[in-house]
Amino acid sequence: MRTSKFDWSLAIIAVLLSLIGIMNIYSASHTQNAAGLALYQKQIIWVALGLVVMVALAYTNYQIIGHYAFYIYLAAIFLLVLTLVVAKPINNSRRWINLGIMSFQTSEFLKIAFILLLGKYIHFRGADIHYFREIVITGVMLFIPFLLILVQPDLGTGLSLIPIFLIMLFVGGADNAHLGAILAIGLITVSIPVYLTYQEMLGKASQGADVSWLANFLCNPIHLLILSAIMGLIAFGGYLVKFFLNWKSMRLVYLPSIVLSLGMLLSFGVAKYVKPYQKKRILTFFDPELDALGAGYNVIQSKIAVGSGEFLGKGFLQGTQNQLGFLPEKSTDFIFSVLAEEWGFVGSIVVLILFLIIIIKGIKIAYESKDLLGSLFAAGISSLLFYHVMVNIGMAIGILPVTGLLLPFISYGGSNLIVSMAAIGILLNIRMKKFAN
Repeated sequence: MRTSKFDWSLAIIAVLLSLIGIMNIYSASHTQNAAGLALYQKQIIWVALGLVVMVALAYTNYQIIGHYAFYIYLAAIFLLVLTLVVAKPINNSRRWINLGIMSFQTSEFLKIAFILLLGKYIHFRGADIHYFREIVITGVMLFIPFLLILVQPDLGTGLSLIPIFLIMLFVGGADNAHLGAILAIGLITVSIPVYLTYQEMLGKASQGADVSWLANFLCNPIHLLILSAIMGLIAFGGYLVKFFLNWKSMRLVYLPSIVLSLGMLLSFGVAKYVKPYQKKRILTFFDPELDALGAGYNVIQSKIAVGSGEFLGKGFLQGTQNQLGFLPEKSTDFIFSVLAEEWGFVGSIVVLILFLIIIIKGIKIAYESKDLLGSLFAAGISSLLFYHVMVNIGMAIGILPVTGLLLPFISYGGSNLIVSMAAIGILLNIRMKKFAN
């Protein structure tokens, strides 16, 4: 591959965002007393390591990486299981494996592993990805890590796999009806627990007459499982009729039945494994004042910080919400709030433009790739970065629920930064491969 075709602008933007991140992490944490290295000093080390990973992957043929995708995925699954077994709980979650001098979040590496495996499988199946059975197989690839991540619990990271899954299937040529069915399953999975949480938080679930028959019915998890089983049997019967008798019209029976069956089954899992604080986060997205001193506090303080930055910001180290300690999780989840308060609308727009350039370049690389595998990898990476940026900034300004997803390159966190740099390295490699003979 020709070094002259190295996309320096893409690499420079990644570095620039990382430097912006170091500045904001310093602003968010310089007043904290900590033993050893400060957070911003640790982030500098992670940036240096991330650059090494980025350059290494930029000059490692992505087709060779894809060849080992299955083994990389298995290794990531093993690490997720290991995390549940050996990791010490931090804030009631088992997400990090401590190696003494450092710790890493195993679910972050799963994202890249999932992109690699899904891309390799879709590329291998080719036109056959159009068939329904392929959706089932790829769905298993998604469900296994999603369940392991949900148990940690880390709902935000688990949900980040879904847009990757949909976008890569779309690029690979999956049936649009099947993709629509997946979206419907996701909607049912989320809406039922949110509805029940809303009833519970308002104190209506135990008041009998004040609760609709639907709420009373769904509050019993056995009812969900029974309904799921019934719809599953209908789906199975419809698919058998279509398979043996070739009645294509039966698709109108088994697809909706599968959607309802899986949606209710997954909603049962979400309701069972999602922690109360996660449910409150979703609910306070609709109305932060319902729990202004609890789950809604973070959102309220974040919106105050973002709004107080106005056009030009208060200046570096001058943000009152940040410096006076009102803003929670300001080095990680709400790092954008620090940026918006101190650098204002102008600084926020600059950062958004830099992210937009990366995502547009990723889409262009996917479109111009010399083979489907490169297109799939680039599409998966672009959707991953877009989802993280959209959700993190969305929760900072109060238009999306708080899920704990970090802002790539900017939030403090070595695992996320290494994965983000690795993603850029793969994009660089795919682009350079286009010019190879």
